[in-house]
Amino acid sequence: MKQNLNMLMMRYIKQRKMVEIRLFVMRKNNKNVMIIVFTLFFVFIYGVLISINYSFYKKEIIDKEVNDLQTLISHSEQLLNKVGFNVLDKKQKDKNYLHKILAREANVNINSIAIIYSGKYIYSTLVGDEDRAFITPVNLGLNAKEKSNLSGRPVISFVAEVGNKTLLQVFFKKHDLTMVNKLGRAFYQIGDVKIGHDNKLIKLVNDDKVYVEKSDKYGFSLVIEYDRKTAFINFVKDSLFLLTFIFFLLFFIFFMLIKYNNIDYYVLKKALSKNEICPFIQPIVDQNKNVIGGEVLARWIKKNGEIISPLSFIPRLEKYSLIPSLTVNLLTQVFNSDLVKKSNDLILSFNLTEKCLHDEKVQQQCIKLSSRCQLILEFTESSEFENVQLTLETMQKLRAYGIQFALDDYGTGYSSLQYLNLYDFDSLKIDKSFVDTIESSELTLHIIESIVLLATKLNIKLIAEGVENIEQKETLQRLGVHKYQGFLFYKPESLDSFSMRI
Repeated sequence: MKQNLNMLMMRYIKQRKMVEIRLFVMRKNNKNVMIIVFTLFFVFIYGVLISINYSFYKKEIIDKEVNDLQTLISHSEQLLNKVGFNVLDKKQKDKNYLHKILAREANVNINSIAIIYSGKYIYSTLVGDEDRAFITPVNLGLNAKEKSNLSGRPVISFVAEVGNKTLLQVFFKKHDLTMVNKLGRAFYQIGDVKIGHDNKLIKLVNDDKVYVEKSDKYGFSLVIEYDRKTAFINFVKDSLFLLTFIFFLLFFIFFMLIKYNNIDYYVLKKALSKNEICPFIQPIVDQNKNVIGGEVLARWIKKNGEIISPLSFIPRLEKYSLIPSLTVNLLTQVFNSDLVKKSNDLILSFNLTEKCLHDEKVQQQCIKLSSRCQLILEFTESSEFENVQLTLETMQKLRAYGIQFALDDYGTGYSSLQYLNLYDFDSLKIDKSFVDTIESSELTLHIIESIVLLATKLNIKLIAEGVENIEQKETLQRLGVHKYQGFLFYKPESLDSFSMRI
């Protein structure tokens, strides 16, 4: 007998371990999937941020370059207007007049100033007095020449009319396009003349890669032949600190999300709010196979029809303390169904935890449902109740509404006899592990005989769980157990299906 008892206990422990292993594998797989999803999302977000920063980087360089030239032109225009219409008189009185002006503007990119009178150059700060006609026409505003008369190099200038027949022309120094050249080859186009870095003349242009930024104030365009590889490398070099900071900031945020993520919590909350987790009922039958009631079980059915195993989502609900919400949800769905409107004699049982028992919303919904059926609340004996006195008081409160209590998985958990002594259960459910071995173990037969005798003495109803073949049913019936639940009779089914059955 001792050997049979050891075999029975080993078999029970093995079943429990298999369940724990499956739960562990599911949790691990879920965690791995979550890490992969978070990693992909991290890469995506980091890529988006890099792209945004890259766009700002390019725009900042281009805008700065255009604004710098516009500022130079605007400053030159103001300078020439300040010199005024009587520049010739001032020049005659002070031969160094324009040189003094240039000295004051030493921090500005102005190379020289020339005076044009009646269509001729009469003075330049570079060569002094001169008397020569225009070689090419000069227009008011911004000008560009492919070849300067003095230097033989391309030159950019600005011309303003300051008096009758008098023009002033400001020649700019060699233009520095170092920054904008980080994006590719850059140059200014003024009319038909293209002038690049260090005032080099640009002739051949690849129009397929060209980006053009036109000035909204003056007649020029900044043109860039993009070199994506060069531009991105320069962006990384110039923004290395920022990109590193963003990377580690994102890494920290995503690490905290993975460690303390609540995405799963919100998925479960949404499933509850949309009644995706719904009640299924496994019928309970008497010895004549008549359906006398059923145990309400939770099943998660997604929109695509996929059914999620309770072994997967129940532990997650426990993790986020959502079991009371699940219980209220299941009670409410059953209460609002057509099933409970058919008969007040219908017996329905719900699994309950101690936390659920003390939850006011659960209590209120249990009381409502008890008015439409014989409600039985089942407790497992896997762990001892933490607050014995409060549990007894709550059970007494609910009993006043006709609610009964059952001890589930009897014989496998915590101090069964103590539970029976303290809580005065109305029903006992013989655990499946005993039913599984009833045909092969003499010890199991003796244990069930003892349970039947005890239940008879205490006037407690008995239900056998996990009955899967006719031999098990006949043996149980012979031993005095006359209510059964298991695949031999019915699998868990939807509310509508169960409603049609009764």
